[in-house]
Amino acid sequence: MFSPALPDRRLAPDAKPSRFRPTYRALSEEEKALHDAIKAKAAEMEALYLKVRNGRYCALALTDLESSVMWIVKGLTS
Repeated sequence: MFSPALPDRRLAPDAKPSRFRPTYRALSEEEKALHDAIKAKAAEMEALYLKVRNGRYCALALTDLESSVMWIVKGLTS
């Protein structure tokens, strides 16, 4: 369980890029703000998408939105 009093062992000052990243680098305050902005905009898009008739096209769009956010966050945090 996460405890703010204890250091996060997943953070590594020398984290190297890897496919599965068992450790990650600490983000700057600017990067954290950008991460949060990306996730907030994605949530807005998801809400808009869900106003469209549910079905295969909506599901595909949501999957692509999820993939897009995943990749851009991976790029930000690498």
